Amino acid sequence: MIFSAAGNDIILAVLAFGIILIPAIIIHELGHFFAAKLVGINVLEFGIGFPPRLGRLFMWGETEFTINWLPIGGFVRPLGEDMIGPAADDKVKRDRETLEERFDHYDGRLTEREQLRLRGVNEHRMMSVNEAPPLARIFFMAAGALANFGTAMILFFIVALIGLPTDVGGLAQLVAIPDGSLFADSPAKVGDAIELVNGERFDDFEAFYEILESYSGDTITFSLLRQETGEPYTVTLRPGFEQRRAFVQVVGVQEESPAFRVGIQPGDLLTHINSALIPATGDAVAVLREITREYEGRVMSLTFLRDLDDRERLQFDIRVVPRVNPPAGEGRLGVAIRSQFGLGDETRFANAGYRTELIPQGISAAISHSLRTTRTTFELIASIPGRLLDGSLSGKDARPISIIGISKIGGEFLQRSLQEGPGLMLNFIALISIFLGISNLLPIPALDGGRIVFVLLEILRGKPMNPRIEARIHQIGILLLLVLGVIIMVIDLLDPPSIT
Repeated sequence: MIFSAAGNDIILAVLAFGIILIPAIIIHELGHFFAAKLVGINVLEFGIGFPPRLGRLFMWGETEFTINWLPIGGFVRPLGEDMIGPAADDKVKRDRETLEERFDHYDGRLTEREQLRLRGVNEHRMMSVNEAPPLARIFFMAAGALANFGTAMILFFIVALIGLPTDVGGLAQLVAIPDGSLFADSPAKVGDAIELVNGERFDDFEAFYEILESYSGDTITFSLLRQETGEPYTVTLRPGFEQRRAFVQVVGVQEESPAFRVGIQPGDLLTHINSALIPATGDAVAVLREITREYEGRVMSLTFLRDLDDRERLQFDIRVVPRVNPPAGEGRLGVAIRSQFGLGDETRFANAGYRTELIPQGISAAISHSLRTTRTTFELIASIPGRLLDGSLSGKDARPISIIGISKIGGEFLQRSLQEGPGLMLNFIALISIFLGISNLLPIPALDGGRIVFVLLEILRGKPMNPRIEARIHQIGILLLLVLGVIIMVIDLLDPPSIT
């Protein structure tokens, strides 16, 4: 069984590699290819994978499309440049001769005038990378990343057309059904979620509380979802919603927070604040937040119930000092919490969030979603260095991952997409496209960003860098990148990343 699960994970990872990385790389290189065509740079080869060469796929104009043995990337080889960097003059001359020879075999596809031009009658029609104007070269080098960014925007647009997760109503979970509960003799089970009351949705958990508080009918019908299967069913009961009480359930505790230091644990149920019952409400969390804001920096007392292993329940009091300036996202106590309320028969309901459905968007809304999501993604990536410095993001969570890690996470997204719809996978592919584009624009030798730096230096100096020196710098850069890539692969194998 373990072997089967592991084998399934490997298959999904391989499929994800083929679905995510190979198309993203091909699109990146197509960006370079079409940019070269636009600015007049001749392209000798468009390679899928890295050499050694497996074979030729086809010829398009002067460009030979090839497939290579190492399926971990791709490349465009323009006239005057190899896979490492700019070529020396003698290499450019040999490439030019090779280009002319290739056109000798295409007499039937080209007019005589075109053949003469491409054979050198009009020499200016052949252009190497270094012969192109600086701005044209920058566009050529940045075009791969631009293609990735454009692809991401298109994917975000398609996701919106398919449907965006939209809250359509609240959910209330049954968390306690004791003997004597209204639900004791019904098919309802602890963990099931109520989504409709008398066939109507409610906006949120507080609205659900208010419905029960003011209900005056003889019977009431709840529509529920079974926790294990999601199967819907209905229960009709005689109402009895008097003597309501509010609670706050702790669902998580941040390490080294005030709550952690006084021994609060996930699952604890807050019943009293400063010896007073929490006011009866459907939003007990808001009550606690307001009181902790008032008591920040001062001692306050909290009373909890804790279920023990022997089915006994422990009641205990703690004294805690809420933080004045808590870290972002942690709150003054450092707990993750949700609202609950109970009835006189000790039935308890908990806030289970919202019922979401995929709602297809119109063209205008889909465009807005695409632009907004792309901008948000760039802002998120730009915030990573600052968040690492202020400690709000750990180094482990922000670590780079290799093609192995991307494939593994992609396999997890692929598996979830089979159940939740294609939008999840398309969003992930779009994010990878953006990360691929940004990483290639980093000012590192051998990457597109590093090559752009040399063009900018040429503009500032008024003359180009020696091609042999530039090529050597790029060689060193690619060697370091390969070493770094191997290290990251080993880390991903020892500590595989995941969606969580």
